[in-house]
Amino acid sequence: MSLAQPRRFEAEASDLAELPPAPDIRTLAEGFSEHIRVLLRANLVVVLFSEAGTVRLHAMAAQSAELATLVRASYRRHGLQFAADLVRRANSARDTISVTIDPATHGLGGAIPPGMLLVGPFLSSQVRGAIVVYPRAEGPFSKQEKAILCSVCGFLAVAIANAESYASIRRRLRDMQQRRDLPTHQDYPVLSGAWDETFDAITDFIVAHDDSDKICRVNRSLADFIGVQPQELLGVAMSALLAVGTAAPEASCPFCREVAKDSSQEHTVPVLERTYLISTSRFRARDAQGLQTIHVLKDVTDRQDAERRYRELLDNIQEGVFFGSPEGRFIEVNDALTRMLGYATRSDLLQTDIRTQIFSSPEQYDEFANAMREYGAVHNREQILRCADGTLIYVLINAFAVRDAQQNLAQYRGLIQDIHGLKTSQSELHRERDFSSKILDNTQNLVLVVDINGQVTYANRRWYEMGYQRQQLLGRPLQELIAVSRRQVIIDAFACTLRGQQIDNLEVQIDRGAGGLAHFAANLSPMRDDEGKVASIVAIMSDITDAATLQAKLMHAEKMAAVGQLVSGVAHEVNNPLTAILGFADLLMENPDIPDSARKDLRVILQEAQRTKQIVQNLLSFARQTPPQRSPVQLNTILRRTIQLRAYDLHSRGVEVVEQLDKDLRQVIGDSHQLQQVFLNILNNAYDAVRDTGRPARIEVKTENREEIIEIVFRDNGKGIEFPERIFDPFFTTKDVGKGTGLGLSICYGIVREHGGEILCHNNKDGQGATFVVRLPVVSHMVPAAAAMGGTVL
Repeated sequence: MSLAQPRRFEAEASDLAELPPAPDIRTLAEGFSEHIRVLLRANLVVVLFSEAGTVRLHAMAAQSAELATLVRASYRRHGLQFAADLVRRANSARDTISVTIDPATHGLGGAIPPGMLLVGPFLSSQVRGAIVVYPRAEGPFSKQEKAILCSVCGFLAVAIANAESYASIRRRLRDMQQRRDLPTHQDYPVLSGAWDETFDAITDFIVAHDDSDKICRVNRSLADFIGVQPQELLGVAMSALLAVGTAAPEASCPFCREVAKDSSQEHTVPVLERTYLISTSRFRARDAQGLQTIHVLKDVTDRQDAERRYRELLDNIQEGVFFGSPEGRFIEVNDALTRMLGYATRSDLLQTDIRTQIFSSPEQYDEFANAMREYGAVHNREQILRCADGTLIYVLINAFAVRDAQQNLAQYRGLIQDIHGLKTSQSELHRERDFSSKILDNTQNLVLVVDINGQVTYANRRWYEMGYQRQQLLGRPLQELIAVSRRQVIIDAFACTLRGQQIDNLEVQIDRGAGGLAHFAANLSPMRDDEGKVASIVAIMSDITDAATLQAKLMHAEKMAAVGQLVSGVAHEVNNPLTAILGFADLLMENPDIPDSARKDLRVILQEAQRTKQIVQNLLSFARQTPPQRSPVQLNTILRRTIQLRAYDLHSRGVEVVEQLDKDLRQVIGDSHQLQQVFLNILNNAYDAVRDTGRPARIEVKTENREEIIEIVFRDNGKGIEFPERIFDPFFTTKDVGKGTGLGLSICYGIVREHGGEILCHNNKDGQGATFVVRLPVVSHMVPAAAAMGGTVL
């Protein structure tokens, strides 16, 4: 190596040594803070740095030394937590933000008035931070003042970046100077190589030019990008450095032009199609005329692309996205959350206090924050949030906690989904369901919902009140609930409803348990799905048992009245010749001249005429409209007397009579002779029914008080009644010819109705015998049944 090379290196090292010392970053920060304090007429400005997750007070400009002392003491106690939140929010917004604070927030007491606080972010390759301008006495800051703070923060970021570059270069320089002081010339190549290695090892592009925009030095990273050796670029005009095509380039340095046009740090180089963070500095070399300019270009395209993709995702997602601090402030939000909560801009939302302004109550926020601290995440948490106009909305929050290196809670991040419409719809659906349920459960109708397979899927409460159990209804075929005689009718109606037809007033019979079969009018309605297909069927059944019974009784009363009039006329017509027959037969029987053979025939005539007379008397009794002779009577006494009349026949035939007479039975108002006629007729029928059955004959007689009526029950274990629905029809009988006229129970029916009561009969469920039930009212004054019905009762 020749001695010229070490000398050249010594000259270059000396030139670098002549670089003006880079200003200290703290000195820069203090200068900027004082500059902005004066410019904005503020009492206090602080510069905060955030390095490796730690926020520290780096510089401060206060109106007085006392205020500066107070600020340092306050920040040491509790100010950095509040400050850290401000730095995160401002850098996340990448813009100047304003926050309204009071002494309780900033902790400086009366030294700083309440009002608007400005926070301007700045960012370099190694440091991020913010300039905080505290409230001033004269009032809020204007938009122009916010813009000034933003520009100053940009200048500070450039200055810090330059200082960082200077510091890095000078550190290398000091190392080279130490190597230059080696005692022998053999070490100069080592020193030169160290400098070249340092300069070329920097991955950022570095280019230096003189006042005529001629290149003085480039590093290898830039030369390799252009595709030439670094030496080939020396003396080339800066305007030609990145020129392509035939268009004549402008004379000046493109980087100097960009910085002159826009003071911001980041610029897009069209030829490179990349975005660079440009740091520009001026210096004077020892062997050069005038100042030289050095540009350091840091490629931030990938970072910008990532930020752009992140912002696009953030702004286009339908759910609200938020980053929040443990202190209850938003660090970042997307437009969806801004719209959801009704704020005009993201900046407005970022200035809110989550605990007191966003959550419905501070206690609700505390519960959320405790869950985040304890579990590190919340999933599908329903919450009520307050919008900008004060209205409350339901949301679903999914969030997780972010912790720093010391495992301290640093942020909350998550998604917020607006479910207010869904919640409102659910509430309305619940109200409608509750309303429908109350109607269905309080109606007197039976209601069923049946699927298309005929299985019951819902039954209202009326079914259960009637004695059915849930398992007896749900999943059971509809037709099984209907009496056998009407099942085919309901099956046909169900098939019609499946085809979309409405079925109305279909008469069916349903077992009511102890109450027996009841008559219902059923309406079947199809329920359709979204496609218009029949999905289920609603069956509403109205109990018409009383109406059907009343109608049957009215028809029976009308028939009895018509028959009574006919019988009355016939009986009177038959009674006249019968009286003559009986009279002449008696006279002939008293005549001693009548031979015995003729007298025997006369005796037969007389017996049959007497029997005919009894039939006529029964007919007249059936047709007679004589009201009963009413007086207080004890039914137990009448029953015992009636049983005593047939005691011999009953005992001789081995018929067991079981008396279950209520000793506290109340009295009724009635005709004892007519009531005894009723009881005797029923007892005679029971006696006829239990004979010749092949099993021990048994008749039970029971009386019982039931609210306002007395119930008398005759139960036998005989052959039963073949046609119980016709048993009270006049002239209807199941006995052999000559053994009954079919008028006995018809007469009983009329007597009981005349007493204001009712008489019923049915076959026993165990298949043995029948039961007659007589019910008489317990009243002191009775209205005749004929008057009550508006007609005649026989």
